[in-house]
Amino acid sequence: MTLGYTTAAQALAHGCTHHGSYYGIPLWMGDIDSEAPLVFAKWAPLDLLILPFSIIEGLLFPLVHGPDAQPMFMFKVKREIE
Repeated sequence: MTLGYTTAAQALAHGCTHHGSYYGIPLWMGDIDSEAPLVFAKWAPLDLLILPFSIIEGLLFPLVHGPDAQPMFMFKVKREIE
């Protein structure tokens, strides 16, 4: 057991339904069809990386996708939690 790791059973209890990733950070995801999905790192210390990654993404997104593109996070939704 890794200290700070959220198991699949705990993630389900918090409302998560899917595995996911954000630039390689493994995530638990829930409410994936809404504008504000539930997202957190499977291992708690990796939550600290999400903030700087999101800041960098926010700065680079308009440069890559154009200034008129609607900003969004590039989460990768994977399989459902079993």
